[in-house]
Amino acid sequence: MNALKLWLTRTLAVVLLLTLIPICCQGEGAYRELKKGDRGEDVLALKDRLYELGYITSKNYGDDYNKNTVSKIKELQKKNGLKATGIATPELQELIFSDRCIGKNGQTAASGTSESPAVFNMPSPAGKSAPELDADGYYDADEPYVYADRKAGEWTYISRDIHIEIRQRVDKSVPHKWLEAAIRFREPARFGSMLSESSPEKPTKSGLQPAKPITIAEKHQAVFAISDDFFGYRLWNDERPGIIIRDGKIWSEKTRAGDAKVWPPLDLIALFTDGNMKTFESDAHTAQEYLDMGVVSTWAFGPILVENSQICGDLNRWRTTDRAPRMAVGIAADGTILAIDALGRRKDAVGVTTTWLAEKMLQLGAIEALNLDGGNTTSMIFMGDIINRPENVNKKDVRTVSGLIGVREGND
Repeated sequence: MNALKLWLTRTLAVVLLLTLIPICCQGEGAYRELKKGDRGEDVLALKDRLYELGYITSKNYGDDYNKNTVSKIKELQKKNGLKATGIATPELQELIFSDRCIGKNGQTAASGTSESPAVFNMPSPAGKSAPELDADGYYDADEPYVYADRKAGEWTYISRDIHIEIRQRVDKSVPHKWLEAAIRFREPARFGSMLSESSPEKPTKSGLQPAKPITIAEKHQAVFAISDDFFGYRLWNDERPGIIIRDGKIWSEKTRAGDAKVWPPLDLIALFTDGNMKTFESDAHTAQEYLDMGVVSTWAFGPILVENSQICGDLNRWRTTDRAPRMAVGIAADGTILAIDALGRRKDAVGVTTTWLAEKMLQLGAIEALNLDGGNTTSMIFMGDIINRPENVNKKDVRTVSGLIGVREGND
């Protein structure tokens, strides 16, 4: 019996030693070979990197090296001119985690663009001299300065009362493509909600008719507009629209609890009479309380992206890993309205996460920012052109909406 115990002890010791030797002999940063059936933190890290490179489009995955992982690794190997084995060797992982690895779009991380410059430190549009502006950055002339160049991704509108700059940004390594807009105006009334058709006497769902974004923009003489919270859809379908105020009129008081885990959370951003904007949780105030505070309009969707110059702490609850077309609106400390329209579900743009959107709004200088309705609803309109879609999109069927958020040169 003692001899048997001694033999078992020695055998276990040898097995343990043989198990530990490979681990001890690995240098810092070394990789083990990963293949189907493996699990662990290194598998999860590999999937995270595949997500960054665009091979995986949703982060709803675990730490198992499964059939889908094999398929994605094979795709990556083919893109990088390697034999498609579906096995992540240490050498392959060194490539994958470097900036030399070719992403799904055919670009390396090293070829991606740098961070966007400050919004109002943009170069003058190519081929056209920048106008002489006054001390406040406006153009004192009878006709506004207008420049639009889709190929260059540059749009500018400057008049005596309005200054709008829009620039297209591209990160080819993912790929990401998005539009950044900055809007300033002398008179707060220039900016606000733009409804389709509504009944001023008794706003009900029967008094709000959906319309094409271009139609709404033309009706309100908008020089710039973006899609809003799509509240009309929820109103028509008897869903909770959120606390909705438009031009001082209450359309809905039906919202969610602040700690609800339902999408959309119906957090809102409120526009005040002085042109300031502030985000609030869905049930922070009643509609009447907002009116008493001097709120003109509210847009309810969410989640809150930036609050008091900080990325929202609750953001992790809300679809942080799903990439999709997204729209955000916010405000900088100097009162500049900021908007980002992130393109998605197309070959040159896979879409962005809400975390990405929050980080980008913060980089632009937003002190408050909200995620608006995304997906196929998103529209950014400049001078009658939907600039986030192909140029001929105006002749095609575009999703109808209940309203926009925009800037008007004339008065309704």
